[in-house]
Amino acid sequence: MKRLLVVLLILGSVCAFSQTFLLSPKSLNNPYWFAAENGMKDAATALGVQAIFDAPIEADAAEQAQKIQTYIIRGVNGIGISPNDPEAIKFIIKTALDRKIPVITFDSDSPGSGRYVYLGTNNYNAGYSAGELMSSLIDQYKPEKETLNFAILTGGLAAVNLNERIAGFKDAMENYSMKTGKKIVYVADPFPCNDDNAVAIQVLTDVTRRYPNLDGWFASGGWPLFAPVNTVVNALGGMEKAQSLLTVGFDTLPPELELIKANAWKGLVGQRPYDMGYLSVVVLYNMYKIGVDKTLQLLPQVTLEDGSVDYIIDTGVDVVTKDNVDEFFEFANKVYTKK
Repeated sequence: MKRLLVVLLILGSVCAFSQTFLLSPKSLNNPYWFAAENGMKDAATALGVQAIFDAPIEADAAEQAQKIQTYIIRGVNGIGISPNDPEAIKFIIKTALDRKIPVITFDSDSPGSGRYVYLGTNNYNAGYSAGELMSSLIDQYKPEKETLNFAILTGGLAAVNLNERIAGFKDAMENYSMKTGKKIVYVADPFPCNDDNAVAIQVLTDVTRRYPNLDGWFASGGWPLFAPVNTVVNALGGMEKAQSLLTVGFDTLPPELELIKANAWKGLVGQRPYDMGYLSVVVLYNMYKIGVDKTLQLLPQVTLEDGSVDYIIDTGVDVVTKDNVDEFFEFANKVYTKK
């Protein structure tokens, strides 16, 4: 990815005009997006262009579509979207493409929409990594248990990225079950919080109380983990209970790292939203500057099952536990602080 970034920046630095690009995350009330916005701003500064970061305050597919429509009418030069609903956003993507405005997706995809590039985490692989991490935690903390009961927390039930993570997690856990003979039980279907941090805390509280034999949680996002340590600990039933649970979540924001440090949460799979924001602007700029086709020639290709070619930039993940948490604090404090 570093080589790709260098090539695109060389192209982008030749000459910059007053282009304007839009990045539309799912919401603005989630601190995860601060890093994506910071990456966007740094890329815009490097390229000498204007970049706008706009979305509903809370995750709302209809409002997101309306906001993007406003910028299409204004005539921006490129749009990056993290869709709340991959199906509902297709009309808006088509509207932009019909007006010759390049569209990419970041963090969450909208397959079959016509967008040119998906840029972000390979969510299935990231979920699989989360399952492998959970498997190692079983071996470390509960090796004697033959049956383990887990709950899954998710955001919106329609979100492609979250569903792919859950699929990867379950596949890794199934492989672990087949290898060890241990039985993995999910107490219910994934519990949605609709990307609302307060709702996520309430879900943790209610479900942990409802299932006293719960062995652990998998959170396909970071929503409840942005709260203070004491809030999360209380939601999990107190420190003794929290330390007994096998818990894996997503992202590596400073509050989440504090939870790992306090031994109130066991592991994290960290995405790289700063890179998503930065590269989104760089890719859109080059699509405007040298054209879509020439830009796509620079990007990694993926051959799909039907033989067609897609363009996907995998920004990778970081796995964090108590053993390496100190390495991540300085960078996290920098990129997740809103500029």
